Amino acid sequence: MKFPAFFCIIALMIANGLMVTPPALADPPSTFDLRNVGGENYVTSIKSQQGGTCWTHGAMAAIEGNLLMTGAWAAAGESGEPNLAEYHLDWWNGFNQHNNDDRLPPSGGGLEVHMGGDYLVTAAYLGRLEGAVRDIDGQSFDDPPLRSDASYHYFYPRDIEWYTAGSDLSRINTIKNKIMSEGVMGTCMCYDGGFISNYIHYQPPSSLLDPNHAIAIIGWNDNLVTQAPLPGAWLCKNSWGEGWGNAGCFWISYYDKHCCQNPEMGAISFQDVEPLQYDTVYYHDYHGWRATKTDCSEGFNTFTAVNNEALYSVSFYTAADNVTYTIKIYDRFVDGNLLDELASKTGTIEFKGFHTVDLDAPVGLSEGDDFHIYVELSDGGHAFDRSSDVPVLLGAQYRTTVESISHPGESYYRENSVWLDMYDYADSPWPSGTANLCIKGLTKKIGMEINPSLGFQSEGPEGGPFTPSSQTYEFTYRGMDSIDYEITLEPAVNWLTLTGDLSGTLAPDQPANILAEINSSAEILTAGAHLAVIHFTNTTNHLGDSNRNVVLAIGAGAVKHEWLMDTDPGWTTEDQWAFGAPQGLGGQHGGTDPTSGNTGVNVYGYNLAGDYPNNLPERHLTTSPIDCTNLYNVHLKFQRWLGVEEPAYDHAYVRVSKDGINWNTVWTNSLEIADVSWNEQDINISAIANNQGTVYIRWTMGTTDEGWTYCGWNIDDVQILALDPASASDIGEFDQKISLGLETGQPNPFSPATLIHYTLPGKEKIRLRIFDSQGRRVATLVDAWQDGGRHAVRWNGNNDLGIPVGSGVYFAQLEAGPNTRTRKLILAR
Repeated sequence: MKFPAFFCIIALMIANGLMVTPPALADPPSTFDLRNVGGENYVTSIKSQQGGTCWTHGAMAAIEGNLLMTGAWAAAGESGEPNLAEYHLDWWNGFNQHNNDDRLPPSGGGLEVHMGGDYLVTAAYLGRLEGAVRDIDGQSFDDPPLRSDASYHYFYPRDIEWYTAGSDLSRINTIKNKIMSEGVMGTCMCYDGGFISNYIHYQPPSSLLDPNHAIAIIGWNDNLVTQAPLPGAWLCKNSWGEGWGNAGCFWISYYDKHCCQNPEMGAISFQDVEPLQYDTVYYHDYHGWRATKTDCSEGFNTFTAVNNEALYSVSFYTAADNVTYTIKIYDRFVDGNLLDELASKTGTIEFKGFHTVDLDAPVGLSEGDDFHIYVELSDGGHAFDRSSDVPVLLGAQYRTTVESISHPGESYYRENSVWLDMYDYADSPWPSGTANLCIKGLTKKIGMEINPSLGFQSEGPEGGPFTPSSQTYEFTYRGMDSIDYEITLEPAVNWLTLTGDLSGTLAPDQPANILAEINSSAEILTAGAHLAVIHFTNTTNHLGDSNRNVVLAIGAGAVKHEWLMDTDPGWTTEDQWAFGAPQGLGGQHGGTDPTSGNTGVNVYGYNLAGDYPNNLPERHLTTSPIDCTNLYNVHLKFQRWLGVEEPAYDHAYVRVSKDGINWNTVWTNSLEIADVSWNEQDINISAIANNQGTVYIRWTMGTTDEGWTYCGWNIDDVQILALDPASASDIGEFDQKISLGLETGQPNPFSPATLIHYTLPGKEKIRLRIFDSQGRRVATLVDAWQDGGRHAVRWNGNNDLGIPVGSGVYFAQLEAGPNTRTRKLILAR
């Protein structure tokens, strides 16, 4: 059983809300439980938090619940239950000592990582499109995960709404109805041993203690007798593991001081959470809603388009209920006047909070052009960002300052019929130079968009059958005008048939489909990897031209690389990872370590002399680079002897990388594992490793919580199996189409500048960016369409603001469609 360390912080939760007043609803039932709604469960698994991260768990529990309620997670093709990365929010929220983009340097000020946050912090992170990301994308407690990566899957709550029940519970039915329609809702409490009995919590309103913990509401019981004078309680999901409370849950009285009563953290609902559909968000309010200019009804933000793109949506906050809004998009701001209206939208929002509104039609933006987003609100004023004091939790009686910054010409508010610059606005005691309005623009790049982003791999024995036998691709044009297009196959192989919308005219935002299908001609093909490329070509302007690679893998793969552990391969180890003879010890729970390898004496293992420890951060065993050039249907095989508790508490992973920086999780324990013998593992890693010149494999032990310990990883007889191309012509044809190259800088190490060469297989929209060793973006060197061929760009060791960065390790990352390449750079000033 688990009793996690008790680190709690100011509670926060978030959720979305409807933007149109719903029909009158009947009184909710007297009891309700989201874990059993007509036999369906709309609550994700109980988690076990580390550090003071209850606020991140509360927020993600609510978002996950909405994804379950709407079915958006499954509809997006995700497997299992929704599982989002609390610690990505914890590291990259922008308010802490790890990173604040409004500071130079970005680290060093603000909240202590793992020790604080609230729902406004979460809303700012989500509104900037930093997250939410999946657990398998960016979950790391002890070390910061990558801030962003092309492989990440993002989920965006279109609306986040705040409610209170009222001291007389006059608004309690609003909260109940939102839980029934939108799912799990965030709330807060002041956890104290004096307030809880038999896992029923009640803090009297007369208590002066502030909130110190965040949880999530999953139901209620009007008749439950509590310590309060009257019955009735909320059923809440905690983040201290299933061993705490009633399988991880407990009750809070309707009459609790803070739950559903605190104006900032009492009841917060995420609604219409969707897979992120936007490419760019334009904003000046990095920290979101920090204050409200209550005497301001009109404001606008000015932006400059960084791409040829289309503005689809606008987001903003309402500081009151029942607010009528008017959005207008203008082309020019001249002599104090907004000119040349491009679009407008008017509506009403029922509840206060963060809201996303779609324009009736997208507005085209040309790279380098200014555009202006105007928002008028009928009540409550405009939310704005500025430097602010943020409470530090754990009951500390002090606050920490989080710095914001503004620049002239970004945000304007209207006063006495005159537009005034927010840069000059001083909100006492804060000086001018930090304020910006919370108005954002959400855009999509103009061009063809093809889903899924991955190629099509089918496999089977000689003669068939081959599975999967087909792949559907949906493609859309993002833009204002129709385009002509064609879809072709190269080379024109006879074993693959393309059907559907293969050519014609494509109207904006109207999806079309093709089906790529393995046909009967494949039955006579010989063993090996048969290759082809599907070209999606925009023949009007070539914006969004793209390829999808097809691999037909026939027959069993052969061993291409092998490590039998007779000698030490010299792989990179951390902490107690070691090569040697296991000693058969450990096994406080589960089995002991083995006494030898599967073949021979030696293995790689974590703590060859016993169990892994409590509170272990992630610790890695990483291979040397593995060459998978011209290898297809790549599989990783190895012998496993593993003991690890279920993932609510402890974790084990296998990950794969093409560059040693960006890691893809290909296996994790989905339940308790207690091996007492060697077990062969076979993991298909072809989506990452096919035809890659550099591949790394990593086994990870941790994180673990405080409680039971197990013997951990033991690994032996590691193999890479794959198929060769079926013919030499396949090698040349396929390599020509997928060869994306990034070379290390010349010179490297360097000072003060280095020249970076890269190669593109064809015309591509690419980004070449520099990141520091913590995954923070330092500089963008290229963000544009470029023709195929070899290119070069110079990095002078400065960040995007033109300020020289310090000596150290940096990484150049090239992104082209779904593919990335990364190289290490060393700056030695």
